[in-house]
Amino acid sequence: MLCDKCKKNEAKIYYTEIINGEKTEQHLCEECATEYTSFPMGTAFVDQEITLGSLLSTILGNYYNNSTHGTEHTEKEIHCDGCGMTYSEFMREGRFGCAKCYDSFQKILERSIKNIQGAETHTGKKPKGFETKTQKLVKELPELDKLAIRLQDAIEKEEFEEAAKLRDKIRELKKEEINNA
Repeated sequence: MLCDKCKKNEAKIYYTEIINGEKTEQHLCEECATEYTSFPMGTAFVDQEITLGSLLSTILGNYYNNSTHGTEHTEKEIHCDGCGMTYSEFMREGRFGCAKCYDSFQKILERSIKNIQGAETHTGKKPKGFETKTQKLVKELPELDKLAIRLQDAIEKEEFEEAAKLRDKIRELKKEEINNA
């Protein structure tokens, strides 16, 4: 497939941009991707396979460099307590040296991820079958407690017909418990 911009080179970059809910897809060669997008196509991607690590490293590196540009670093560079890897080494390698690196570089990563995504937490799709801790806890509750939670939720949403049904169901369960006791 040819590049959508220059119509000469082979498109190697498939760029999707969503602005104000409007989705635009472009198929670009490396040169046009560098020129027409905010995506950096520096030396990290020339004549080599793009891996998730190199992609993340390049994106985080650009945000880190932009956020620290013009500031002086009087303190020594942050390093991992577990393996001794520095943040610069992580940026070059594109992957951590050990599990403790996540804790050691947490503040820098949180800031970079917040700049990239606009938030520190994931708000998109979840894997099939994913349950939050709250959902897991609710699943383990007795039926009566589950109904009470659903009743409260229905009342808060002003779904009074549903609330009445749930109230009646709770009353029935309580009567059954009394009769069985």
